[in-house]
Amino acid sequence: MKIMSNRRLLQTFAFGLCLLAAAVSCAQSTRLIATGWDSPNAARFRAELAAFEQWGVFDGTTIAPTRRLADGRVVDSRNAFSSDHWDWADFADCVRDLQAAQPKQATNNFLMIYANPGNVDWFDDAGWGEVVDHWRLLARVAKQGGLRGLLYDAEPYTPPHSQFRYTAQPGRDQHAFGEYCVQARQRGREVMRAVAAEYPEITVMTYRLFCDLLDASNSHNLAAKLEPHTYALQPAFVDGWCDVMPPTVYLVEGNEDGYRFNSQAEFDRAFTRLRLNAAAFVSPENRAKFNAQFRIGHGIYLDAHVNPPSSSWHIDLRGGTAAQRLTANVAAALAASDGFVWIYGEQGRWWSGGNQSYALWPERLSGADQALLRAKDPAGFARAVLREAEPDANRLLNPSFTTVNAIGGPKDWWTWQDEQSHGQFGSTEGTACLACMDNGVFGQTVMVKPGESYALTARVRTTGHGTASLGIGWKTAEGRWTAHNRRGTFVPPQAAGNGVWQEITELIQVPPDAGQLIFMLSAQGQFRETDRAEFDDARLVQVPD
Repeated sequence: MKIMSNRRLLQTFAFGLCLLAAAVSCAQSTRLIATGWDSPNAARFRAELAAFEQWGVFDGTTIAPTRRLADGRVVDSRNAFSSDHWDWADFADCVRDLQAAQPKQATNNFLMIYANPGNVDWFDDAGWGEVVDHWRLLARVAKQGGLRGLLYDAEPYTPPHSQFRYTAQPGRDQHAFGEYCVQARQRGREVMRAVAAEYPEITVMTYRLFCDLLDASNSHNLAAKLEPHTYALQPAFVDGWCDVMPPTVYLVEGNEDGYRFNSQAEFDRAFTRLRLNAAAFVSPENRAKFNAQFRIGHGIYLDAHVNPPSSSWHIDLRGGTAAQRLTANVAAALAASDGFVWIYGEQGRWWSGGNQSYALWPERLSGADQALLRAKDPAGFARAVLREAEPDANRLLNPSFTTVNAIGGPKDWWTWQDEQSHGQFGSTEGTACLACMDNGVFGQTVMVKPGESYALTARVRTTGHGTASLGIGWKTAEGRWTAHNRRGTFVPPQAAGNGVWQEITELIQVPPDAGQLIFMLSAQGQFRETDRAEFDDARLVQVPD
């Protein structure tokens, strides 16, 4: 190996470590939410929660609120933009079921609230008094039911399809667009005051907030761009929220545009655009508050991964399976989110008691649950693969370092250290040891094929100064370094130097132009003979197709 090439390799690993830490931090703060046609009401949420949590994938779900009326009828109460009167007493069963559910994993749950039927004029004080009260009551249900907050959907599903469209307002001949914006902002204040009074720490998650309007954000005349839009009055309504919401309230842009995304670049670009431009839709005095309390998620449309190519809602599988494409897209969404990634489905179900004419999602989209787990928790998925693998599945030679070579190091492992490093390689009691190592590596080269996935792991114990890591690099089949941006450096979960054995486990995929996987166990920053890193139980197992 050429020393210069390997120095660059290790420098790249150090830089990659910083990027990896940032990505892991983001992913750990992002939650996966199930939603769609199969969203349960509170009674089903309570009854079917145990089965739902057995998927081991979701951090929460959306829940349809219901009221039991005096005549005994149970009515769906998602459509809050109406002038109908609701009584708090009618939510008693709903609250009781939510309180009794006691979720263990699925703890980030949202009560659904829709901007439908949307037939209340913005200048109708009495009608808006009821709309505001609907928000108040649903926020109270969410609070008392132990939910994370409300899921707000602004899409106009029902006639007259006009809540936020200025050109469809009945009073457009009497009131200019600017006047309607002033009134929508006032209604937003009224709504948020009511909501925050009931639930000061609420999170308002959305399917769409401003994602549909981004093309207007760079206009020199924003009002002119907004006026004919379906969501023309939505910015003013949210601006009203910002006027009065306390610092404990969070807003989550759900980016329903993500339904059609099929690459990391698309999710990254959407996150960047929303982070940079969404604040343009609120007043200058609210932008600092908005940015501080604004989070970004993405929507994933399951049906698009199984629809035929003739469908207008179809995700190109790029020669792979639907599960592989789903994994790639969910992983990309999680990496480009600091809010919630929501998994929307129509013709399938996650809840056991749903519409029985629809199959469970892992049946409709084979391996859907494992695809989501793989995207959300690749290390957990890798651990499962390693647990189930036969001993001879390990692609590494001498993985427990029990056989030594002529100079006392572990057989079948090559070594390298930087030219200014003067550390010691050795093998002690079945471990590979690096001592007093400024920058050194034990490694093996394994022949692989593009697209293959591998679970990898090693145990490591460090004493004294320095850091230890498991690194992956890539070469072509002919032996040239490649895929520099796909290299990885993986570190123990706890602080180094405590003399405790720790496990490093990760999941990786072979890049398109790679033919060799370079598996490296390394140590850096040691400067005394007592500074040591010991490795054991190294494994590299291919994930079954």
